[in-house]
Amino acid sequence: MRTAGCIVLFFFMFFLLYFHDIIYNGQNAANVTAAIVAAPEGGNLTILAGPFHFGKIAVFDDPITLDNNLYSPPVGRVQGMHIYDTKSTFTAWLGFTFVLNSTRHQGTINFIGADPIMVKSRDISVVGGGVYFRLRLDVKFYECW
Repeated sequence: MRTAGCIVLFFFMFFLLYFHDIIYNGQNAANVTAAIVAAPEGGNLTILAGPFHFGKIAVFDDPITLDNNLYSPPVGRVQGMHIYDTKSTFTAWLGFTFVLNSTRHQGTINFIGADPIMVKSRDISVVGGGVYFRLRLDVKFYECW
């Protein structure tokens, strides 16, 4: 399981949100939130294998919580994809949307950009949003654990 913490900062608002990515490994179908949907010819669609996962595409629909506990009440979902696009190091291209549906926060936030997996702290672009987050474009910071 990979759990990522995402810090989102908008003007005078500060969010600390966590999304919990559990990728399918062939044995965890009951609680999986991510799966490989494409791979190079002859590639393994069950596990992320091979050098740097190059050419694989994984989609995800992960719960978002306010703390680093998978079993905390979700405040929304993060839905999107990883495209493993480099042959020489672990990196991916990400495109995903936070779909927030709690009583306190509602709307969407759209993210897109490179994900240098071996770097703990990263920046990613916010390219749009809806409802409460409409037209708030910025670059956000996130860390993975």
